[in-house]
Amino acid sequence: MHHLTTGLYRVASLSCVMAYSAHCLAAGYGLNENSASYMGAGFAGRASNPVDASIAANNPAGISFVKHNTLSVGSALIFKGGEFEGQYKRPPLPPPYDNGQTLRGKTTDFQKTTPVPFGHLSMPFNDQITVGLSAYGPFGIELDYKDDWPGKYFGDETSVKVINLQGTLSFKVREDFAIGIGLIGAYVKGKLTQTAGVPDVLPIDATIEGDDNTFGWNIGVIWQINEQMKIGAVYHSQLEFTLDGDIKVQGRLMVPENPPINVTVNDKVDAKLDITMPERVALSITHQIDPRWTLVADATWTRWSRFKQFYVKAKRHVKISQSGIPDLPPEITTDPSSYIPMNWKDVWAFSVGTSYQIAQQWLLRLGYMWDQSPVDDKNRTVRSPDANRNWFTCGASWQPTEQLSIDVAYAYVVMDKGNISEAKYNGTPPHNVNAEYGKITGEYNNSSHIVAAQLNYRF
Repeated sequence: MHHLTTGLYRVASLSCVMAYSAHCLAAGYGLNENSASYMGAGFAGRASNPVDASIAANNPAGISFVKHNTLSVGSALIFKGGEFEGQYKRPPLPPPYDNGQTLRGKTTDFQKTTPVPFGHLSMPFNDQITVGLSAYGPFGIELDYKDDWPGKYFGDETSVKVINLQGTLSFKVREDFAIGIGLIGAYVKGKLTQTAGVPDVLPIDATIEGDDNTFGWNIGVIWQINEQMKIGAVYHSQLEFTLDGDIKVQGRLMVPENPPINVTVNDKVDAKLDITMPERVALSITHQIDPRWTLVADATWTRWSRFKQFYVKAKRHVKISQSGIPDLPPEITTDPSSYIPMNWKDVWAFSVGTSYQIAQQWLLRLGYMWDQSPVDDKNRTVRSPDANRNWFTCGASWQPTEQLSIDVAYAYVVMDKGNISEAKYNGTPPHNVNAEYGKITGEYNNSSHIVAAQLNYRF
């Protein structure tokens, strides 16, 4: 009975924890999908090639070169995908309680099919001033692993959505040079679920939900060097969020001893998470070779080294009730805070593309982007199964009338294979590794298909 009591005390004293991170369709948390026209060319030239109102989200100066009142609306659709194979292994508790646990298996399609809508409006006020309004998602994630996958004790569902509402003002200093600024109101909402507690002994269903809003900005310039070439540069500010929400925990353990042992947790506590979405700097070049051919290129640097940790801090302890263990009080409290070191690195993305005007009404696009990941084999987690990406894209634009055009695009995104070896960290300082929780190891092999469509109306 002494060993059983010791084991159950360890069960009761261990907190249920949640890691808070994400995997997206751009490196880190980033989303590129704010325009079907730029997606067709691998997002190359998105800060220097003002083809429609969607340039506002990529370079606010660009709308000075959009001649008419223009409405650009559409959506990308990221299809389900993802593949993982590996195992979770937990060491045994003191005998004779259990002999540890090992789960092996393979899971697929944990990246959920997700729409990414966007909308942009550009309106010239006079020959020098143009104003605009945009709504788009700069960051986001939708993961949902199967219930029986080997890493269920580290993460099940991950949903993080960031929405930007941007007002844009662009000023044409000269006929060949413009500067623009965008003021951004950003909103984030997150939900994460996990089976936590002590794996296979006291499984606890844990859910974290929270939201916040903040302000940001971007500033950019476009210089038309000559009739054939434009250069664009843009800076996007960081977005600092404090997610206020709660941690819900539920779980129960019953042991048919004499007297029977019953351990129950059913509580909800307030919690918060500080998170910063990093600043970005981009340089784009557009070169029109002749009336039919245009070449575009882009280089973007993102300061993901700001992302050091995720620390979900609970504002009070969770209450755990027990009966049948005489050495313990009827109610025990434990801190449900969670911590995971991220230590991401700064990254680059490079893209090249081209467009070809095959007829007066038809334009074709091709592109490629190499998208560096801030994650490697040392810091990959089940909520950030990230790796370097290769984007292969194509698209087309159809203009049936002078006022109306439609853009469509397709992207095949191939990620490098990535190994994972993730342990659990204690939620309270000094945040040491909790060796009793076990470790998930394995390999990710992910790829994605994305389609996008956009309607442009000039009035």
